Amino acid sequence: MKNQSVYTAIPDTSDLTYWEVKLTNGPHQTRTFVPKDKELHHRLKVEQRAEIDARLARTKQSERHRYGG
Repeated sequence: MKNQSVYTAIPDTSDLTYWEVKLTNGPHQTRTFVPKDKELHHRLKVEQRAEIDARLARTKQSERHRYGG
């Protein structure tokens, strides 16, 4: 399913246009949030991971420069 909205980050689970709720019944009922568009979700996760990695690399570089490492 392709979402009409443009997402630039993975939204909160309250966004039911993005997420589908799966309920499991048993001794304890569980609620699982599954992205409706798995390709979009994968792309957003990859972009988010690249952003985090770049930020960590900049922080490490800054610390090395600051402490002479």
